[in-house]
Amino acid sequence: MSNSIINREEALWNWVSRPPQHGGSILFDFLRGVEGSCSIAPVSDEVVKSYIDGSQIRHYTFAMQIILAVSDADDNTNIDNMKLVRTWQEYIVQQGRSRDFPDFGPNCSDYRLLNANASPKLAELSDNNQARYDFYATIIYKEEQN
Repeated sequence: MSNSIINREEALWNWVSRPPQHGGSILFDFLRGVEGSCSIAPVSDEVVKSYIDGSQIRHYTFAMQIILAVSDADDNTNIDNMKLVRTWQEYIVQQGRSRDFPDFGPNCSDYRLLNANASPKLAELSDNNQARYDFYATIIYKEEQN
């Protein structure tokens, strides 16, 4: 694995490790099966266009994931869960609007953010009344050759 990939992963983790309303830590590419566990999981870092000068347009896609307790009762637990996860999603989208992106290195520029989901989703439901919620986003950027 090259240093640039390691640096991108670390830059992404540092960038995303400050969402609102979360007192715990966010793990990288690992999600504990306990309530409140959070993870940022890389999905891909792919070249979508190459230029003759060697520069590339790349898409770095990642998922934000959280485990929360769910309820089968007539209460607001599941609504509150969606509100929390949506707050995180809005935080990530706002970073893009504010042009606050992870620093993928001196050869990278022209960052944009693509919100891949209109809404977070309940991705998995366990037998112990816990659910994994997630949403995806893509950082689009240009990488110049050295």
